[in-house]
Amino acid sequence: MDIKSDMPVYTIPGEKYFLTKELTAFTMLSVIISWPVVLLMNAQLPPDFRTGDIEAFKNAVGSLTMLYGIGPMLSAVIVTLIYRRKSELKELFSKVITWKVSIWWYVLALSLPVIPQWVGLFLWAQLTGTELVLPTVGGYLSSWLQIAFISAAYYITEEVGWRGFMLPRLLSMNKWIKSSLLIGIIWGIWHYPIWIFSTWSTSGSLTEVSLMLTASSVFGIGLSVMLTWIFKNTRGSVLLAMLLHGSSQANLTKMYTAAGDSSLLDSSFIIVEAATLSITVILLLVVIRNQNKNN
Repeated sequence: MDIKSDMPVYTIPGEKYFLTKELTAFTMLSVIISWPVVLLMNAQLPPDFRTGDIEAFKNAVGSLTMLYGIGPMLSAVIVTLIYRRKSELKELFSKVITWKVSIWWYVLALSLPVIPQWVGLFLWAQLTGTELVLPTVGGYLSSWLQIAFISAAYYITEEVGWRGFMLPRLLSMNKWIKSSLLIGIIWGIWHYPIWIFSTWSTSGSLTEVSLMLTASSVFGIGLSVMLTWIFKNTRGSVLLAMLLHGSSQANLTKMYTAAGDSSLLDSSFIIVEAATLSITVILLLVVIRNQNKNN
């Protein structure tokens, strides 16, 4: 399959049906494995837990978020073994060590989600009148890079599934933008239980839950476009996808630290972040389109 092509490339009669069957099985299994973890999270909350107690919530949930994330990777392994030969499993994980690409793509994977997140942080602070506690440049860079690489290693659990298994199959049937949107929507729905649980625990408001789901979905779709663009230009490297995902999450961690707990108590922060990321993605697509016209 030509990863860099903008056109679907499946040609074998019946292949689309087979790929759709694989994708359906993968999605359902990811949900079956991951969603029950939220019940464990809820069981870990103390009996006297009060809505908005962020520290108690963080302490209770702890590393269970890592357990939630393992669903896509396990699903990819199981579905690959069921529908394909064992050699295909080796190929799936070989994408994790696809690293021989231009250093430019490493720089993009690290920086692409970070710039709009910082813009969003300052814009949100102006709109809400929040005083930010900003780190020093040196301290930020050191901490962000460390967390980014640690997070990238953790996100092998998600990216082997979403980008390693699902994305190549979608790309073989659709143009890359449509593939990005499809996987972004499914990726978001897979997150819904944990987003609902965390937002309800910190706000206790159905309105906030609805706003958080909408904004987080938009944010995830925007990130999906970035991930697909990196993936298809790096010979299908899951490693680079892990790095972009880890960089984004590491930087959001720094954003929340600078913004304080108020950024977690309602949806305004993620709404602004979703808006700035969406604008960045639109600008990226315009640049890509103009480059394609000139080539």
